[in-house]
Amino acid sequence: MCGCGGRRSTCPSRPKIGDMKQFFLKLIIAGIVVTALTGVGWTADMKFEVSLDRERLALGETAQLGLSFRGTQSMPAPDIGNIDGLEVRYIGPSTMMTVINGQVSSSVTHMYIVQPLRVGKFQIGPFAFRYKNDNYASNTVVLTVTEEKPLAQRQPRQMQEEPAEKMNLEDRIFVTLNLDKPTAYVNELIPVTVKLYVNQMNVSDIQLPAFSQEGFSKVEFKEPKQYRERMGGLTYDVLEFRTNLYATRPGDYKVGPARVKCNIVVRRKAARGGAQDDYFGNDPALRDSFFDDFLARYEKQPTELKSDEIHLIVSPLPVEGRPKDFSGAVGDYQFIFAASPTKVKTGDPVTVRMTINGTGNFNTVLSPKLDNAEGFKAYEPEVKTQENSKAFTQVLIPETEKITQVPRATFSYFDPVAKTYKTITQGPIPLGVEKAKEELPSKVVGPAPAAALPEAKELASDIIFIKEVPGRWLPRESRIYTKSVFWMAIFIPFALLTAIYIVVGRMNRIKYDVTYASRRAAFKVARYGMKTLRHKLKAGDSRVFYETLFKTMQEYLGYRLHLPPAGLTFDMVSQKLVSTGIDISVITGIRGLFTVCDEARFGFSSFKLERMTNDYKELESVMKYMEHKRS
Repeated sequence: MCGCGGRRSTCPSRPKIGDMKQFFLKLIIAGIVVTALTGVGWTADMKFEVSLDRERLALGETAQLGLSFRGTQSMPAPDIGNIDGLEVRYIGPSTMMTVINGQVSSSVTHMYIVQPLRVGKFQIGPFAFRYKNDNYASNTVVLTVTEEKPLAQRQPRQMQEEPAEKMNLEDRIFVTLNLDKPTAYVNELIPVTVKLYVNQMNVSDIQLPAFSQEGFSKVEFKEPKQYRERMGGLTYDVLEFRTNLYATRPGDYKVGPARVKCNIVVRRKAARGGAQDDYFGNDPALRDSFFDDFLARYEKQPTELKSDEIHLIVSPLPVEGRPKDFSGAVGDYQFIFAASPTKVKTGDPVTVRMTINGTGNFNTVLSPKLDNAEGFKAYEPEVKTQENSKAFTQVLIPETEKITQVPRATFSYFDPVAKTYKTITQGPIPLGVEKAKEELPSKVVGPAPAAALPEAKELASDIIFIKEVPGRWLPRESRIYTKSVFWMAIFIPFALLTAIYIVVGRMNRIKYDVTYASRRAAFKVARYGMKTLRHKLKAGDSRVFYETLFKTMQEYLGYRLHLPPAGLTFDMVSQKLVSTGIDISVITGIRGLFTVCDEARFGFSSFKLERMTNDYKELESVMKYMEHKRS
């Protein structure tokens, strides 16, 4: 208890009611300001667009006019007034919301039925209005009306006004999958397009497309592009997703189907028979549609849309004419080679920059090979990948003044359009190296002797005043800092913040540090794979054992060397192992493991338990070496 005796009005340690009111008032004002600023930013990003599903009509036909607002779903239907020569009737809104990678985008389209009253050309728009202190202006569309059709060719007015209500769900929302080419080579990039078509429906929570395809690279779609497209006499809102994939082995494939998950918002009317029927009975002439709309409710129906499959033929890369230094790059590339400085002394670094530009699969582009690096101390190249280029920065240190040039570099790739291998050679670059001067041994200079300090004088004692009123005496046990609850209240939040900091830091590192994420994935594969191999070894089935060993080794080397694990062979990893500086004995062991796995899997060879145990230990030693090797 405090010294004020528990009186709320006089206790200085308790907050006053007036102060609390001021605090909450400030909080409310801050919320209003933030909301206003957010609203300003939102409306600033809105786009007002007018469109027609049909731009040419005959008398007696109708068209749908859409006023679209992208960036909001709360925009009311604007008053567009009368258009001379046209009858315009409002039929309702159509909304769409997408949630992709946490980014929310929404739109609302107010739909109108337009029926011409005479022949001619009619300009619709531009419309301009003011809403919440913001001005909006639209584009202009032109409707052309021709002569009236014969009565035999006319459709009933009800069918013209509400074609969408007669359509099946598959016609109003569907997904298409398209590949830019029906045939490709192994490792050749294949552009993929997935489109979601929506016609006058409220769709929300649209997820990125997904399809799993064995034998292909992992598919990661980019942010979609949104536009409108006319098809079959109807106008659709389209979300277009694009990505690239490539096959890791030859074969005859069926790609897809692409799957898109979303929620379709449907309108459900309340069941008849309530108070409304008590007043009006079942006579539709006496019922008011207002009550139907008021009692209607909206529900989300989870839906998974699937596209059709597409046939794709993948051919192997030709063996004829394949260069010795070919590392699997497929595409059309240019090679830029530079070095600086070109005049150095022994022991000084020379930075070599090798840039591969062009179009193709940069996942299979490895560092160009230097012809002869004798006399240099070479470091691992630093790799930087962009959308259409991959740069390798390597440091060479000349160890002797006899070096006269940076050795030439070669880069080989397969051009799928020309269907031939190409090799680009750059360099050599002249280099002047001088012998470093011998420096005299360093002389250590001691500090100057410090000047003698004057003797310290005794300081006068402070004056302590006598306290007349000692205040209130409290027992030592009643102090809050002596209680365990006080220290727990301090320690627990600190421990939670520390744990969150560690977890979020690790997640961010896994997300943005590709090398670290690959090493973690390789370590997990090694730990799980070796545990599985021990069980297979006890079972004694050599074919199953070597299938498991091959899969474990394939996935581990793929993650460890930053290569696609699917379809990985020794030829694909050998150059990477050499360029990484792996010991030749380890490379030989890996070659032997690939060979024995092929014999067991495809040659139907049977091996004894002793051989299986030795191969298990060989893989274990390879993984231990790779984990201790920094790359």
